[in-house]
Amino acid sequence: MTGSTEILDNKPIGKFVCGVVEGFYGIPWTTEQRKLMFQWMNAMGMTTYMYAPKDDAKHRAFWRDLYSVEEADNLTGLIEAATENNITFVYAISPGLDISFSSSKDVQCLKRKLEQVAAFGCNSFALLFDDIDPELSISDKSAFQSSACAQVSITNEVFEHLGQPEFYFCPTEYCTSRAVPNLASSGYLNTVGSKLLNDIHILWTGSKVISKKITIKELEEVGSVLRRPPVIWDNIHANDYDPRRIFLGPYDGRSPEIIPYIRGVLTNPNCEFEANYIALHTLGQWSQSNKDGVKKDIIAENRLSPVASDIKLESECDDVTDEGIPVLGLKYQPRLALRTAINDWLLEFHKPRHPPKSVAVAAPPPPTPNNIAPPMPVYSDLETTSLPTSTVNSAVDPSFLNPTSTVLVNSLVDPLCSPEASPSHVQQDSDSDSDISLTPEPMDCVPSAITDSLNVLESDIDLTKNASSDSLMQVENTVCTCAIEDTKQSAELPAHIVTQEELDLFISFFYLPFEYTSRPVQLLQDLHWLKVNAFLIPNSHKENPAQVAEWWETSNRFLSTVEQLQSFTNRLRDIPNQAVGYYIYPYLWDMLGVLQSCCAFIRWLGLGQLSNFIVCQLQGPFTWMTKDYRDMFLSGDQEPWCFQGGLQAEFQRMLPMAAAHDLLYIRHPEQILKKTYTYRPYRPADEAAVYDICLKTCDDGMDGTEVFPGNPHVICDKLIGAIVTLSPEYCFVVEDEIGVMGYAVAALDAKQLKQRQKIAWIPVMQEKYPKPERCNELTPAEEVMQSFHGDLVETPVSVTSAFPALIRLDVLTSRMEDLAVTKRLLACALSALRAKGATGVHVELSVGDKCMLEHYRLLGFVPVKDSDNLEDTVYLGRYL
Repeated sequence: MTGSTEILDNKPIGKFVCGVVEGFYGIPWTTEQRKLMFQWMNAMGMTTYMYAPKDDAKHRAFWRDLYSVEEADNLTGLIEAATENNITFVYAISPGLDISFSSSKDVQCLKRKLEQVAAFGCNSFALLFDDIDPELSISDKSAFQSSACAQVSITNEVFEHLGQPEFYFCPTEYCTSRAVPNLASSGYLNTVGSKLLNDIHILWTGSKVISKKITIKELEEVGSVLRRPPVIWDNIHANDYDPRRIFLGPYDGRSPEIIPYIRGVLTNPNCEFEANYIALHTLGQWSQSNKDGVKKDIIAENRLSPVASDIKLESECDDVTDEGIPVLGLKYQPRLALRTAINDWLLEFHKPRHPPKSVAVAAPPPPTPNNIAPPMPVYSDLETTSLPTSTVNSAVDPSFLNPTSTVLVNSLVDPLCSPEASPSHVQQDSDSDSDISLTPEPMDCVPSAITDSLNVLESDIDLTKNASSDSLMQVENTVCTCAIEDTKQSAELPAHIVTQEELDLFISFFYLPFEYTSRPVQLLQDLHWLKVNAFLIPNSHKENPAQVAEWWETSNRFLSTVEQLQSFTNRLRDIPNQAVGYYIYPYLWDMLGVLQSCCAFIRWLGLGQLSNFIVCQLQGPFTWMTKDYRDMFLSGDQEPWCFQGGLQAEFQRMLPMAAAHDLLYIRHPEQILKKTYTYRPYRPADEAAVYDICLKTCDDGMDGTEVFPGNPHVICDKLIGAIVTLSPEYCFVVEDEIGVMGYAVAALDAKQLKQRQKIAWIPVMQEKYPKPERCNELTPAEEVMQSFHGDLVETPVSVTSAFPALIRLDVLTSRMEDLAVTKRLLACALSALRAKGATGVHVELSVGDKCMLEHYRLLGFVPVKDSDNLEDTVYLGRYL
C-alpha cells in the first residue's frame, strides 16, 4: 500500500490517487494537449486523470448522446495514451442538470453511455452532481425521499452494473460551506455517507469551493460524515471564475501530513493548458513527500517555541500544522518545490510547440445553480457580508469577461466542432410524435438489449428541448502536430532566451488565490508611499534632502520592476514554445497595461503637482493598504472571487480613478504584440509631434494635411494649442519605438481655461493669424483664422457644472498595433484630473465629427443633456 487506509475499519483502499481533473468551465483542452499532459504526469509521479470538462457537450449538457465513430477513435486514443504512460483514465459524466432519477429510460441511457466508454478500454468512471439544482422534480419526489437518496441510488446501480470498477462520486454539497445546515448535521451528506457503497470514492473540495488550507481536523470531520476518507478535488489552481487571474504558484496550504486522511488528490487547474506545469510538478513533489502515508503526532512534536516562531516568519509559513505551527523536517517545502519546477519548466520553454490555430473565446457561461462566481457588489464598508470587487460598468467591453464561454464544444473532434457538424446535434423528427433523437448515428458498440434507451427525453427535460444550433458554435482548434519531446529527456538549454530570474518575476505576479508574493506587494506599498509623500516634490527646497532622494529612489525601483516585466514579455515572441506564450501573454498584457498606467501616474507625481492636502483624497476605502481588507484577503475566509481581478485590480484601486476603472478592463489581443508603448506626461519638447498628430487626425479622425495646405498649424492652435500651452500639467502622451504617436491633452477647469484663453492665448493667435479680408467663400484655414477674431464661445453651464474638466484625445491609428492604447492613455489623464479633485470631464466636438463621436462613446462618454443649444457643437461627458 502506498497511500492511506480506511479511517473506520482500516480496510486497504489501494493506491493513493494523485493527478488531474479537467473539470473547469471554459474551452476544454485538446486531444494533443491531454496526451502531452499524460507524459508530464508520468514523469512527475502522478497516477490519475479525470475527464470532466464542464463545457464539453457530451459530458454535461448532452450527456445522453453516444459518441460517433470519430469521437470514439479519439477517446480510445486518449485512453490508450494514458495507459501507455501509467495513468488511470477516469471518464466522468455530469447528468445532474436534467436527469430524471425515476425514469428508467434515463437510467438505461446513462448505463449505455458508460458501457460505450468501457468498450473503448476505460475501467474507471465518475458520476458528478456538482453545481446543480438540489431540488428534485415532481416525479422524482414521488420515488425518492431526497436528492441524496436519488443520487446514491443511481450511482450504486450504475457502479454494480459496470462490475464495480474504480468509481468516483461528486456530491452536490461538495464542501463544508455548502453543507446544509452544516457539515455534521447535513442530511444530504449523512445520507450519502451511509448509503453510498463503500468502494466508491467521494470527491471533496475542502472547507470552501476554493480552500486556502486543508487540515487534518476538518478531514477527520469529513471522513466521519462520509464514512470514508475523501478524494480531494482541489481547486487551488482553478481560474475559471476570474478572467484576469492565472495561478502559477506551488501546491501549498496542504501539509503532506494530511495524506493518511484522504484517498487522493486531483487538482482542477488553470483553463490554460500550458500554464499548469508548475501546478502539476509541485503536486507531484507533494504526493511523493509522504508516499507511505505515515501519520505523525505533529501537534505534540511541534509545539510553538521562540525558535519555531522565527522559522515560521522566515519560511512565510510554507508548511504548517492545523494550528499554524511549522512542521520541521518535512521533505516538501513549497518554495523549494517551486524552484525545482521552474527549472524544469524552462526546458519546456525551449521545446518547439505551437498553440491551437484558433480557440473560441466568448462571454462567461450562463448562470447555473451554484455556479462558481456570481457577480459581487461593491460594499460600502467591511461590516457587510463580503469585500469589494472591481465592478464593471456599462462602458466595459463585454468581451473582456472571458476565457469562460457560453458555447459548448466537442473536444474529441479535431478541430473542435459544434453539434451541427457532428452526430450529437439535437434533431426533432417533424413527421412523427417520437421523442427527440440526440444521436442520429451513434457508434453501435454496446449490447442491443438497451438500444431502445436512446430515445429517452421525456417532457420534463427542458435543457435539450430548448437547445438550438445557435447555442453551440463551431470552434477551430487544430493543434500543431509537431513532435513532442519526452519530458524525461534532459537537454542543455540554448542561449537563455528566458532566464530563471525573469520567470520567477513573472510567477510572482500570478501566484496563488489567497497569496501575493513579496515583489508585487512591495510595488503596492511603494505606490502608496509615493502618493502619500508626493508633497515632498513641490516642496523639495524645504524638505529633508534624504526624504526627497528616497522618493526618487522608490519611484525608480517601481519603474525598473515594470521594465523587467516588460522585457520578459518581449522575450515571449522569441521562445521556441509559442504555445506557452499564447496562453500566458494575455495575462501579462493585462498586468502591464495596469502597471504602465501606474508608471504614468508616478511620473506625473514627480512633476510636483500634488500638495499634502490634496494627496489625502487619493486613498480609497478598499486597497491593499487597508488593514481590514488585507486581513480578509489573507485569511481565506472568503472565496477568492470576492477579490475579483487579482493584482491588476489591487493596482487599479491604488489609482485615483473612482468611476473610470472600465478603461483598464479590455479585451486582450489574439497574438503576442510586437510593439511596446510608454505612457508619460507631456513635455514642451513634444509640441511639434503633438501638433503633427493633431493635423493628421483633425478631419474627423482622418488626415487633414490637404485641408490646411498653407497653414498646417492653424487647426492645431485651434483644437489643442491653448491646452498644451496653458494647461500642460494635465497632458499625457504615448510613445512607440518611433516616438510620440498619441496624446491626451486636458485642463482641470474648462471655465478657467476659457478665461485664460481670452487673456493669454487669443491675442497671440490674432497676431499670428490676421483676420481674413473677405467674408465669403473662406477656405477651412481662413474659417479657423476668423474664429480667433470673433467672440469666444462659452461652454454651457450644464456641461461645466457636471463635467468641469476638458479633454481631447487623438492617436495615430496607423501605428497602433495595440487597440487598448486609447483607453490606457485616457486612464492616465483621468487619474491626474481626479487626483486634483475633478469629478467629471467633457469633450467638445463638431456635429460633423461622426467617427469621433462614436470613438468617444466607446470610451465611456455620453451626450450631455441641455447642451444642444449650439448648432455646430456637441458636448460629451463622463464622470470620474
